[in-house]
Amino acid sequence: MRQLLCALALLWPLASVGSVERASTDIGEITSLSRLHSLSASELASSKSLNVPFDVWRTSQGLRVLWHDNPRLPMVEARVYFDAGSARDGATPGLAAAVNSLMEQGTRRRSGQEVALGFERLGARFNRSSHRDMALFELVMLSDAEIREPAMALLAEVITRPVFAHADWLRLQDSMRVGSKQRKQSPAAIASRLFYESLYQAHPYGHPPSGTLGSINRIRLDDIRAFHARHYVANNGALVLVGDLRRAEAETLAETFAAKMASGRAAPLIAPPPNLGVSKRLHQSFNAEQTHVVLGQLGITRHDPDYFALIVANEVIAGGGFGSLLMRELREKRGLTYGVSSRFNVMRVNGPFQVNFSTRADQAEQALSLTQSILQQLQQEGLPAEDVTRAIDAIAQSFPLGLTTNSQIASYLGVIGFYDLPPTWLQNYLPRLRAVTTEQVNDALRRRLTPDEMVIITVGPVLQ
Repeated sequence: MRQLLCALALLWPLASVGSVERASTDIGEITSLSRLHSLSASELASSKSLNVPFDVWRTSQGLRVLWHDNPRLPMVEARVYFDAGSARDGATPGLAAAVNSLMEQGTRRRSGQEVALGFERLGARFNRSSHRDMALFELVMLSDAEIREPAMALLAEVITRPVFAHADWLRLQDSMRVGSKQRKQSPAAIASRLFYESLYQAHPYGHPPSGTLGSINRIRLDDIRAFHARHYVANNGALVLVGDLRRAEAETLAETFAAKMASGRAAPLIAPPPNLGVSKRLHQSFNAEQTHVVLGQLGITRHDPDYFALIVANEVIAGGGFGSLLMRELREKRGLTYGVSSRFNVMRVNGPFQVNFSTRADQAEQALSLTQSILQQLQQEGLPAEDVTRAIDAIAQSFPLGLTTNSQIASYLGVIGFYDLPPTWLQNYLPRLRAVTTEQVNDALRRRLTPDEMVIITVGPVLQ
């Protein structure tokens, strides 16, 4: 039975970095594994506060470590975060993504195929990804020392000793060019790119993380090696360990893992983006039946004093699914779209608040005008108390369910470690959420929502 549970657990999907605010639990034959991974979902959902104990320390090399012991299943999840996302690209968009992708293509001792086989032979699941703020490496493995130690050693080799071979780079460069061309065939991808470019302009968040054809062609191996040497260092990263691992074992594992990592320095702070101060409208013609619409503005960080008030407001606007305001008005009452969503994409500095939907091309202006009108009304009149109460209850009930697996806990600890949140952030989340009042929500909407100064992007048939 132990072997069966371990095998099934390795098939458990990795939690998405961008979904930690409203993480959902998977339903199916192996749902019971979530109970074994961590705290009981029913226990968490009924809690008034969240108690997920974890320790924080630094290795001798300066790598920050966050560790949570969960002995319910003989598994360990490791995540390594570096402040090495596309915001660090400088004048060469796509550089951070190129470095992150090449790192799994081979080390100074092994080819990319040998790296993949190494993880496979250990029964470990490896993944890596690159985002605007961060580079992320994920590893799920059995907790037995004869498995976890060589698995972590191989992960350390991938991170600290990439070979960056010329032939591998040429292949990846071709792949990135193909990807860039393919994204030009996706209305959603086009709209997202134009939205970030229009909202952030010359700010580090403004360019596409995957680069452009021009920037991809400019990247050289010397750029890749220099970026790696500067950003993949201990003082610029954080290691999260969650699972069947005692404190002494975690300390040894972390110290050994970081031993060959240069200490380096933390990347400099990114300046907050400037507010546009005016509305900006841009249409990109695209041969399609529907028009894809994105509108939004600068949002918040997790340190923002309005954070909780605004995530409650977003739950009402279009973050709460079929019960949300825009869904009722655009879909249920008028049939203008199949679905509409809103979200605060919370990053190191102000990420965007955005509303997204697709609609029939001849209804695009009606749907957009209605959305703007609703946002204007919210900014001026606020939300009724009953909507605020329902939103708080919905978030309070769903949030703890995102802490039922090792992967989900590791995702939250990664947020705490990477974004320098206080150790009590998780514990205080529900009390702070439930302390939000209707007056605070409406005050935040009045001050922070700016419907007249939003970026509006439409991608679809030529406007009539």
